[in-house]
Amino acid sequence: MSKFYHYDLDYCEIFVIENLIIKQIREGEIVVPQYINELEKVIDKHFKNKLTVYLSNRTFSYSVDPLIYKEASKIDNLIGIGIIVSTDNGMNNAKFEGEFYNKKFEVFRSFSKATNWARKILSTND
Repeated sequence: MSKFYHYDLDYCEIFVIENLIIKQIREGEIVVPQYINELEKVIDKHFKNKLTVYLSNRTFSYSVDPLIYKEASKIDNLIGIGIIVSTDNGMNNAKFEGEFYNKKFEVFRSFSKATNWARKILSTND
């Protein structure tokens, strides 16, 4: 079994499992491009010379500045972003946000489908 890491930040929780970063933003937050710094720190700590995929588990309601995806595109070893949503509105918002990211990007209705997708793209990029 892999090691599991958990970070509890002011605006979110971050979970690191195997080659995945799973982030859960708190209710009512506004996600801005400056938050990429925290993501980069986690990637540098756990995936310095390894590929990773970021999954956003959208359990709560919050706003996202889509320009954050332009910043995330600059992280070399971040090869994909998956968004897990539970509503049609969440699905539409995430698809719009994906237009700002130039690597692999998918939106899912279930956590298991998202993790399967992430593992698949990681295995094809080994």
